[in-house]
Amino acid sequence: MDGQTPSPRSPGEAPARWLATLAALLISMAAACGVDVVGDDPPLDAIYDPVGIALHPSGQYLYVVNSNFDLDFREDRGGTVVAIDTDTLEVIPSATVQIGTFGGDIVLNSPAEGPPTRAYVAVRGDKTVTAIDLSATGAQLSCKGGRLTAACRIPTLNDDPFGLAVTSSEIALEGRTARMDFIGVAHLLGGNVTGLTVLDDEVAAFSRVSAPLVSGANDVALSPRNGQFYTTSRFSNAVVAFRPVIDKGKIAGIFETAEVTIDNARPAGGFDSRGIAFNAEGTLAFVANRGPDSLVFIDVGPTDPQTGSGTRNVVVDVLFMPNAPAEIAVIDVGGKTLLYVTSFEGKAITVVDPESRAVVDNIDLFSGPYGVAVDQERHKRLYVTLFGDDAVGIIDIDPASPSFNTLSGVIR
Repeated sequence: MDGQTPSPRSPGEAPARWLATLAALLISMAAACGVDVVGDDPPLDAIYDPVGIALHPSGQYLYVVNSNFDLDFREDRGGTVVAIDTDTLEVIPSATVQIGTFGGDIVLNSPAEGPPTRAYVAVRGDKTVTAIDLSATGAQLSCKGGRLTAACRIPTLNDDPFGLAVTSSEIALEGRTARMDFIGVAHLLGGNVTGLTVLDDEVAAFSRVSAPLVSGANDVALSPRNGQFYTTSRFSNAVVAFRPVIDKGKIAGIFETAEVTIDNARPAGGFDSRGIAFNAEGTLAFVANRGPDSLVFIDVGPTDPQTGSGTRNVVVDVLFMPNAPAEIAVIDVGGKTLLYVTSFEGKAITVVDPESRAVVDNIDLFSGPYGVAVDQERHKRLYVTLFGDDAVGIIDIDPASPSFNTLSGVIR
């Protein structure tokens, strides 16, 4: 995952993209010929090749995307999403759903009232965003009440959907109030970003549009201040902001609103930005960049501080980082904001103080971390998927704990 020489055991790199394309082609050919896809079904109680991870707002249930990266199981449903009880640290087999191969990011919707009702998963092998229903408590996952998700897959049409961001809102529609989820999708291959809308539980009645905004989009995040989406790029030295235009719950288009140039990127093959995150106020964006290895600080505050209007979208600082930074978690630690930045190649998490723009700690791991999920209330933990070790690591983020900022446990 160094952005230069892809490793066959690194999710999201070139070999996986070729495999994803080949697997999808084989699946479609088999389906067209009426041939059953062969292979074993995956285990329902295991963690294997984990990539994406998300936490229920209650803090009790953790959702992990098993990617079937090594194609040990059947291509059409060899990946899974498992639910883990964070109190017992055990997988709940009855909650497991089967998805396609090469799953990526997972995000939960956020209704105006009540807990999340759905999880969305980017699945590269079948070029879909798969919608998974959550039970009221979050303890169970399903697709139309079942384990298989073929009926809940939204085709993106573009290759390699990987990064996701979602926003939920209530709209007036034909004399009723409907919940609408908008999902922004980053694609590792090609130059498109996809926008999807889903109304209530009508997954089959989705609307979709794509726009050529940025090449090799890796991650996408919603700004909490201006309501715009920002996406990073592996193949250009820019972060692109966009907004959707939606009419009566249907998406009409997605349009670029800004392009933020990262000037420190090397001119020859060094363009490679990965994760993006915002501070709580939405006035500062943090971008993990690999051209060279650095953390980029972007001022996304208002151009007019008096009225709060406009957005500056200007790079204001760059902190050079060790070993290929990837994902970023913004965490309130004892009333102070800290950034926890993963490094797959370095098998570590670097802790950064965004106020002083300095590295303040380093957490060594035995395996490369990938996805991250933060629990600041129930257990005060940072969960990280350990892709190469088929596990989830637990980082203690309680500053009062003797094991603060260390690997305190592992879920297998």
